Amino acid sequence: MKTCLFITTYPPMVLDTYYNKNEHMINKSYEQQKKAIIETFIGDSDFYSKGLIAHGWKADDIIANCRQMQVQWALENNIYAKTSEEIIFFQIKKAKPDVVYIHDMSYLSNKLLMGIKQFTKLIAGQAGSPSPPDCDLSLYDIIFSCDLDFVNSFRKIGITSYYQTLGFDKRIYKKFQHLKRDISVNFIGGLSIDLHSKRKQFLEQLLNFVDINLWGYALDKNSPLKKIYRGAAWSDAMFSILTKSLISLNHHDNTAINNAANMRLFEATGCGSLLITDYKNNLNDLFEIGKEIIAYRSVEECAELIKYYLKHPDEAQKIAKAGQERTFKEYNYSQIMKKTSEILNRHIKYKQEKNIFKVPTQISNMYKLISSDQISSEMISAWKSKEIPYRQRAFVQKGLEDLHHGIISSEDMALANCLYQYLYCKSSILEIGCSSGYYYEIIEYLLSININYTGVDYSKHLIKMAASYYPEANFYVADGANLPFHDNSFYVVISSGILLQVPNYFEHIKETVRVAKKYVVAHRTPICRTKPTQLFKKSAYGIETLEFLFNEKEIVSLFLSCKLRLIGIYEYTSKPNDDIYEVTYIFEKIYILRD
Repeated sequence: MKTCLFITTYPPMVLDTYYNKNEHMINKSYEQQKKAIIETFIGDSDFYSKGLIAHGWKADDIIANCRQMQVQWALENNIYAKTSEEIIFFQIKKAKPDVVYIHDMSYLSNKLLMGIKQFTKLIAGQAGSPSPPDCDLSLYDIIFSCDLDFVNSFRKIGITSYYQTLGFDKRIYKKFQHLKRDISVNFIGGLSIDLHSKRKQFLEQLLNFVDINLWGYALDKNSPLKKIYRGAAWSDAMFSILTKSLISLNHHDNTAINNAANMRLFEATGCGSLLITDYKNNLNDLFEIGKEIIAYRSVEECAELIKYYLKHPDEAQKIAKAGQERTFKEYNYSQIMKKTSEILNRHIKYKQEKNIFKVPTQISNMYKLISSDQISSEMISAWKSKEIPYRQRAFVQKGLEDLHHGIISSEDMALANCLYQYLYCKSSILEIGCSSGYYYEIIEYLLSININYTGVDYSKHLIKMAASYYPEANFYVADGANLPFHDNSFYVVISSGILLQVPNYFEHIKETVRVAKKYVVAHRTPICRTKPTQLFKKSAYGIETLEFLFNEKEIVSLFLSCKLRLIGIYEYTSKPNDDIYEVTYIFEKIYILRD
């Protein structure tokens, strides 16, 4: 069983308030204090650890800045420590978790991160705001972020980064669902001069049009918002306000440029309030605007929307209910941590296998032009060899390592560009010729989207390896010319470098089109433009096999003859002097309407 230790921090004023109201807790054990504070649903509570436990992990939480609790742990474990960081160091040393997962990357020093590396396999961070300038991001193996802009910025500097939405724990709603909705409109959030300046300006302008109830922190005492200010609201107080409100207003802080990402998206919808939020590029990917949430693009539009839904409360509650159902279904922490578990397990495996695989010096070589009557059965079945999987995976692992450090191969980028505008979350994808399944990882990583992936290969050895690396995906041993699927089974079907290896490539094309519902991708297709289709024998990972170099017009016409239309061409290798190109094509199925 894998283990994970979550290191988090809570707002200091909330912790101080809690202990001031509950002075008796200082005499309780470490575990008693932790249980009591977690049950208040402050900060991240135990949402992430509970979510990971649901997927077979052993997980625990450390509230790193809770001085009372941390001192109690040190006393109970006979630890003498001068600083908070020293206590955290000893906690990690004792637990020796497979993963240390840090929610507040600004709280721990580079020195501590370097010190704990000997006691864990992976250090993961979570970033929802810019990291401090002195934070050495290279000390993290993985950084998760709810903001795609942050994910992309980390990747640009060679840091492995994954998009992970925030979420909501249904226990919160169950605790407060009995409350009456007697608040018309609320806004809850930070109001500081620096991080929230745009938000403050927005709210000040909004006051010219509508009245709202304002809760928050760090409000300037001279602010015009003082007249609607109701004080701070954390944990139970905040969730009770959200549950009692017909409308919850949201406005992202200054760090959110293009993407919707903050907690209020999920807290407001989870509590059953109608969310009216500022429009962002990815907002409709998270919720259906107009049916599950409402979005505004200006102060004036926001005011009009608030007025409308106050006059039409039944409509507001219908949308709020739909938003709540979406949050309960997709943004619960068990669902979120399912993907996180998969990613963490995979990267632990990669670390354990590092330097095991030896990258072969030759991948494809010894090309020789042959005729079709020189094709042997051994050439056709060459990729079934049990020698190939580990040789190929060594090459793949090097490519994946480069990918995770921001170096993307031209062929991977071609496929990502090809799929980018057509995929949506949970799209069903079939890859024919999936090998060890690595395109499942590549597609999800480059597009920051979860897909419903199925892989097919005729090599049982490759499929066995694929299933070991990607247990959450579906893999089958099958011939691409005779697939075990119904017509129109997959939204996208990718023929992945398989056509060049099979003499009956037209049969493969017809079968690929049969099982595709919407799109067909011919990936890694070697073509020539002035010569006819040619056939070669070659050595692939030391095994003799065959390879076609297709005349482009011929191969494209075969796809088009299967009721497809060509909608995209992505050329990533070009050798005009040799008349050799490598191209990825995307086709769309044509459906003929009948009377």
